Amino acid sequence: MIPHSRPTIFKKDIEPINGVIESNIIASSDISKNFRSKFGEFSGKEYVFLYSSGTHALYELLLSLEIEKGSDVLIPSYICPSVKKAIEKVGSNPVFYDNKKNCWISSYKQIKKSVTPNTKLIILNHTFGIRYKDTEIKKIKQLNIPIIEDNAHFISGYKEDIEISNMFLASFYSFHATKLLTTGEGGAITTNDKYLAKKIEENKLCNGMSDINATLGILQLERYNDFLQRRKEIAEIYLSKIKNTKKLDSIYFRFPILTDNVRLFLNSKKVSFRRGVDLILKELPNTKIVYDKTISIPIYPSLSRDDIEIIIDESNKILGIEDEN
Repeated sequence: MIPHSRPTIFKKDIEPINGVIESNIIASSDISKNFRSKFGEFSGKEYVFLYSSGTHALYELLLSLEIEKGSDVLIPSYICPSVKKAIEKVGSNPVFYDNKKNCWISSYKQIKKSVTPNTKLIILNHTFGIRYKDTEIKKIKQLNIPIIEDNAHFISGYKEDIEISNMFLASFYSFHATKLLTTGEGGAITTNDKYLAKKIEENKLCNGMSDINATLGILQLERYNDFLQRRKEIAEIYLSKIKNTKKLDSIYFRFPILTDNVRLFLNSKKVSFRRGVDLILKELPNTKIVYDKTISIPIYPSLSRDDIEIIIDESNKILGIEDEN
């Protein structure tokens, strides 16, 4: 069966990683500092902090933002549960906002509905790599509430994406094995805010990322633009050959489609199709619809031509059953 996700790691990556292990210097040292520097240059951020996971990164970012205990933090209901857990861990209340209709991201209108006098922070997630437009972010900023960016699905060094990212107070990342860029396990915070960076440094509870993970991160960064280009190429093939697909303003961390036959996709014996998210955190109207109807199709750089053809054939076969009904 074709897996839903697979990290793009090459045999030649093994030697430099083994070199770190053989050196007996595997904690956070010069290699970790090098990855931190390279990621800052890549993401266009002055300050970068590395962590053992994206969840840990968010937790320490919330501490440094000094979000008061008992205050409200707005997040999408269509998001990874670890975001909710980090908010609860600092003693704040996760408050959920809905998606746009038949869409995987939200809007100013939906977010404004969930704002309360107790709202101290808003988190936006470029779900599946779908970009928030700068015009939408500008509207949300008019609420005069700090906004941070969940970049677990949106690792990009493109100029236009850096400009979008710079509209946020800070960004946090996950480098988990299933993500766009992997260090095996790991995460990061980036910001251009000097005061916030100082608070993060003061609050930092660990030394960050090991040199083993950072070595893989450096290797991934060297090829990362090629990874994004390959995702775009595969997306274009899917758009031209799979029924009921729609072009998205996305870097295609995931390739989602809306279907009434989610169960048939999940039962495929050839391709590991998955729901967009494993669960929703609150059943809001639009979120519930996209959760019930979204299937995520494998899209990652190491897919072969044969893999892609099988994915296309299997998708169209299931969608054809939908048409017949």
